[in-house]
Amino acid sequence: MIFIASLNTEEPVLAKQIAGALSIPREFLNKVMQRLVKAGFLVSVKGPGGGFLLAKDPKDITVFDIVKAIDGVEWFDSCLLRVGRCDEANPCVVHEFWVKIRNQVRAILDHESLADLVKELRNGKRVLQFAEDFILLKKIKTQMGIN
Repeated sequence: MIFIASLNTEEPVLAKQIAGALSIPREFLNKVMQRLVKAGFLVSVKGPGGGFLLAKDPKDITVFDIVKAIDGVEWFDSCLLRVGRCDEANPCVVHEFWVKIRNQVRAILDHESLADLVKELRNGKRVLQFAEDFILLKKIKTQMGIN
């Protein structure tokens, strides 16, 4: 999303261009892109000259929207310890701690838009580290057997 938005083009961007530029396996990228299309953030253009376009203005897409579309929020809303039942009525030992962290992270992700990330990229900040960290987190979660 950052890559496409940073190009600021009306022309569709090919998945292979994105995969090559970001050194992301194409199969993985295709799955992510389809989730973003399904969520309504990208448009998939078929045929010659096809590719992907933003479906919305970058300022109207939050980082939380992107995370939710790609990975869902079950991990975000679930118990950190993964105990059977953990909620306000039956909290686990780290429930209050996790709720505070979760609320702070959610506020940050809801506050930052795709346009903000593109602006940071243009100002020389390494916002693509976010994407790399997200991919690493997914790999670690997979290795640990966490969905």
